[in-house]
Amino acid sequence: MILYNLHSMKTLFIFLLSSIFIFVSFQVYSKDLDIDSIALHLNAEQSIPIEYTEYVLSHAKVVPKVKTFALRVANPKEKVMTFDEFVPLFANKKRVDEGYKFFQSHKNLFEKVYKIYGVDPCIIVAILSIETDLGKVKPNTNCLNALYSLSLYARRKKYFLYELESYLVYTYKHKLNPFFVKGSITCAIGIPQFMPSNIDKYGVDFNGNGLNLNEIPDAIASVANFLKKHGWKKKKPIVKVLNKCVKEKGVLVLKDSKGKIRCFKTYRNFWVLKSYNGTVNYALAAYKLAKNICELINYN
Repeated sequence: MILYNLHSMKTLFIFLLSSIFIFVSFQVYSKDLDIDSIALHLNAEQSIPIEYTEYVLSHAKVVPKVKTFALRVANPKEKVMTFDEFVPLFANKKRVDEGYKFFQSHKNLFEKVYKIYGVDPCIIVAILSIETDLGKVKPNTNCLNALYSLSLYARRKKYFLYELESYLVYTYKHKLNPFFVKGSITCAIGIPQFMPSNIDKYGVDFNGNGLNLNEIPDAIASVANFLKKHGWKKKKPIVKVLNKCVKEKGVLVLKDSKGKIRCFKTYRNFWVLKSYNGTVNYALAAYKLAKNICELINYN
């Protein structure tokens, strides 16, 4: 719940400014962010009160660690490591065992979600494991300040400005205090780590008490809904390792850490899985982890 009177503060703000700049047209700027334009845009497109946007953004702060992250050349492991180096970081015995236990603890929930969305439970478990270790990792960066910092300093300023605007829409419409929502260093939120623009687009209030991506039912259903809306096909193949490389549509050619060429036959569901994070390594890791979890489930 927002604990301030935006209307009164805006009135006072305008009065003070008008006494100083009575003959000058005024715009609210924050370094390179034109807060006035953002406020007008969100009001026209999403009916977000101008006062709300201006008040929130005028109180946003640059986070030093986020600024450092934005200014350095970001090379996440899933982009710079070879697939045979990256996949074992997640497709390992510890995560398989924990994924199996997680599935067993929420088996009825997974069955309900599967009937609606047709997404293999093991795939959902694998994604949640990679994203936040099944909810055990709890990102605690202030989302507003993170997106504000990235909008100013990141190479993809336009993208993060879009996410900042989406964040303002999300917090306003869900009646959340915009100053206290926590997320990753890029403001990925909840157990499935959705960016603000994806929350209302793919998020599912599965337990009926309001959308909350920090709750397991909503997290599981939201991942399933994301994949289904991106084209996931029930009971269809994902990827197959080829013993011999062939030149045909859908064959992915990769080099391993020793420089050896490896080939994979990919299907539609593989590329849907890739859409969750945007990298081939992520999709391969999620697939391998899911496969190992399912093997353990079927064995037991």
